[in-house]
Amino acid sequence: MQGHRPNSATSSPRGGTTISDLSNLKRGKRRGNYNCGRCGLPKKGHSCHGETTTTTTSTADSSSIIAPSPSLPTPTPPRHPFSHLRRALSFDDNEVDVSPISDDEDCSDGSPETELDSGDGRLPWSCLWEVLRRLPPASLLSAAKVCTGWRDCTRKLWRAAEELRLRVPVKAQVGLVGSVLQKCSGLVRLSLRMESDVDATMLACIAFSCPNLESLEIRTSECATNRISGDELGRFVADKRCLSSLKMEGCSNLGGFSLCSSTLSTLWLSDLFSLSKMVFNCPNLKELSLDFSRQENDCTDLATMVDALGRTCPRLRNIHIASLRLSHAVVLALTAANLRNLCMLSLVLGSEITDASVAAIASSYDNLELLDLSGSSISDSGIGMICNVFPETLSRLLLALCPNISSSGIQFATAQLPLLELMDCGMTICDPNSQNRNSADESDYVNSGCEPNHLKKTPNSKLHHIYQKLIIKHGQLKKLSLWGCSGLDALYLNCPELNDLNLNSCTNLHPERLLLQCPSLRSVHVLGCQEMLIETIQSQAYRDSVNAEDHFPCKRLADGSKRVRVPHFLTPQPSNEKGRRVLRPRCSVLLD
Repeated sequence: MQGHRPNSATSSPRGGTTISDLSNLKRGKRRGNYNCGRCGLPKKGHSCHGETTTTTTSTADSSSIIAPSPSLPTPTPPRHPFSHLRRALSFDDNEVDVSPISDDEDCSDGSPETELDSGDGRLPWSCLWEVLRRLPPASLLSAAKVCTGWRDCTRKLWRAAEELRLRVPVKAQVGLVGSVLQKCSGLVRLSLRMESDVDATMLACIAFSCPNLESLEIRTSECATNRISGDELGRFVADKRCLSSLKMEGCSNLGGFSLCSSTLSTLWLSDLFSLSKMVFNCPNLKELSLDFSRQENDCTDLATMVDALGRTCPRLRNIHIASLRLSHAVVLALTAANLRNLCMLSLVLGSEITDASVAAIASSYDNLELLDLSGSSISDSGIGMICNVFPETLSRLLLALCPNISSSGIQFATAQLPLLELMDCGMTICDPNSQNRNSADESDYVNSGCEPNHLKKTPNSKLHHIYQKLIIKHGQLKKLSLWGCSGLDALYLNCPELNDLNLNSCTNLHPERLLLQCPSLRSVHVLGCQEMLIETIQSQAYRDSVNAEDHFPCKRLADGSKRVRVPHFLTPQPSNEKGRRVLRPRCSVLLD
C-alpha cells in the first residue's frame, strides 16, 4: 500500500517550502481572500492556469499593449502640451472636472490596457480609469486602499494630473500641501483656495514640488491673511522659469514689488494697498489686472507705474486697474506709454476721469474692443467721442456707476456701435431724490459693497429728469445690464440676439410702459422690482418661447364644426432637418 503522496504545489519531497509555495503565500496574503481571483475556486490545493502575463501585439496598428506587473516600475508619463490639458483633480466636490477625454488620450499617460478582477467579471483598465478620474482627490485616496490594481491606477492618475484645484482648510499645514503636490509630478496648473494664512513657506513648497508649474492661482477666504511680501513674490517669479500665469488675492502686505520674468504673460493682483514701488520687467506680459483696496488713504503712485509700462511691457493687450486714485493724469501717462497692441482697457472707480480723459484715450488707442469706465464722471459727450472713434471695433462697453450719463447717451451708443454685444449701464439713470442709493445690487459690480464718494450723493452736474425712457434697437446686443436704474420708467427693447437682461432694482419701471421684443431672451433678473412688473416680464418673455414651440397641424371637419389635430403620419413631413423648427427653452425670470 502506497503512502499518501504530497501535492507538489504545496510541499516538497524534503518537507520544505518551494518557491511556488512562497509565491502562493505572498499572493494570498496580498489579495486578502481564500478564493482565486481568476476562476473563483478555493486556493488550497489549486493551481490556476491563467496566471501568466502575456504580451499581445495588434496587427491592425502595430501597437503593443503590455499588461503591468506589480514588480516592474512604470515609467513616468510624458507631459502633454498646455493646449491639450483636460485632466484635473480637485479637493472641492463641486469643482471636479468631468470633461470627456478623447480616445487618443485614454492611454496617453502610459497606463496599459489590461483587465483587473471585478467580482464575477473583468473590468477593463480604461473603464476603471474613467471611473476613478471623476472622483475628487479625497475619494481617490480612499480608492487606493481597495486593492493593488486600484492603487496602481490611482498612482498613474496622480502622475498624469496636470491641473490641481486644492482647498486648504484652516488647520492644514504646509506639509499636507507638499505631500499632495509631490504626488503630481507632471503638475502644470495649480489653484489653491486658502482658508488658512499664506506666507513665503507656502511659496517655497510650491516652487520645490512643482518644477514645471505654468499657472498659479491663490484665492483667499475672508478669514485668511496673505502675508507674502513684495520681495518674496519677486523671488518666486524670478525662479519659476516656466510660469506664464499668476493670479493672487489678498496682496495687502506686498508693500512694493519688482517682477522680472521673460515667460509671464498674465498677472492678476487684488487687494493692493499703498505700494511704494511697482516694477514690471516682463517683456511678454499681455494681460495685467491690478485691483486696489477701497480705502481713501491709499498713497500708490499710479501715474509713475503706468508711465513705465510702455518700456517694460510693450506687448500688453489687456489692462484692468480698479482704484480710487485713478485720475486724468493717470490716463495721460497711459496714453504716453504708446501700447500699440492694447485692445481692452478697464479703468474702474476713477471719479476724476472725465470727458477729457476719453478724448485722450480715443486719440491714442483706436482699436479697443472693450472699454470699461465704470465709476467715472464722463457724460453723454464722452459717449459721443467713443462712438465716433470705435464704431468698427468696440463690442463691450461698461459705464456702470456713471451718474452724468442719461438715457439719450445710452440710446446713442447702441445706435452708433453696430458690433456691441455687451453693455452695462447699472446705476446710471437714477432718481436724484432716492434715499436708498446703496442697494444690495451694488455687489454685482466688481464684488465690492462700496463706491466712490461722488456716487453716494447727488452729482454736481445738471440733474436729469427723474423719470426717463429708454428705447434700444440692436441686432447684435446679447447682454444688457440696467441694474439700479431707479430713474427709468419706460423701456422698449427690440434686440433679437439679447439673451441676458438685468433689471434689478428698477423700482420705477411701469409695467404698461415695458415692451420686450427679444425672442432669444433666456434670463431676466428682476430682484427688487414691482410684482406687476414681474408678471408683465414673465408674460412677454414666455410669449416668444411658446410661439416657437412645435404644434401639430390642424384642420376642420367637413362640416366645419370643430378643429381636430392631424396625426403626424397623415401629414407630409419635411425631408431635411433644416425645415424642422427647433424647440427653445423658456426664459427664466430670476428673483435672486
